[in-house]
Amino acid sequence: MSTTLLQVSDPHISEDPDTVARLRRVLDLPPSRRPDAIIVTGDVADNGRAEEYRAFGAAMTGGLPWIAIPGNHDHPDTLREVLGQQRCPVLDVGPVRVIGLDVTVPGADHGFLDEETVRSAEAAAAGAGHVVLALHQPPVPIGHAYVDAIMLRNPEALTALVARIPGVRAILSGHVHTPLAASLSGVPVRGAPGVVSALTLVPDPPEMRGDCPPGMALHHITEEGDVTTTFHPGF
Repeated sequence: MSTTLLQVSDPHISEDPDTVARLRRVLDLPPSRRPDAIIVTGDVADNGRAEEYRAFGAAMTGGLPWIAIPGNHDHPDTLREVLGQQRCPVLDVGPVRVIGLDVTVPGADHGFLDEETVRSAEAAAAGAGHVVLALHQPPVPIGHAYVDAIMLRNPEALTALVARIPGVRAILSGHVHTPLAASLSGVPVRGAPGVVSALTLVPDPPEMRGDCPPGMALHHITEEGDVTTTFHPGF
């Protein structure tokens, strides 16, 4: 029996009620596509304010288990305090263990995987079957000058972590507001499109469009650990 993870990313919840409405659109899946859990890969809030996290939490009251990790727009301590998350949140979904990695750098848009997070993630993976790692900034370039300058700065640290954790089946990321399919040392890297807006092909100046449907990704993981990802607009 497979496990299905709904990944949403970059809702950028703010005082604008449309941001919550867009989030609700990607959470409102038909019963036939109902996931087993929800993974939110960063930029939960637009300004890192407590009231933004409270609005996000209110929208997540659908009964499904979920975890959220911070992005560069978030205030990690406020996120964790309001939403009750850990620095490396862990969610067991059937045979799959999802581990969140906080790679935020204060005052910067790029990501960095530090030793403390590496140690925490390695400990959290002990005894797991299939492992999914989730972070905000992707560990691979996508060929877009603007976002490639603000990706994970030390992907080699993530590669080393994957080598030390048996059973890593996928790496989930956000940040770039566009669907992403790549690999890192043979492990699938999957990035969900943005909820609040979508990245266009124009790199300079970078353009994010908010007049398109919000997006999401569904990851289906078989008992054997094979991963299939589909990308969808909000219904």
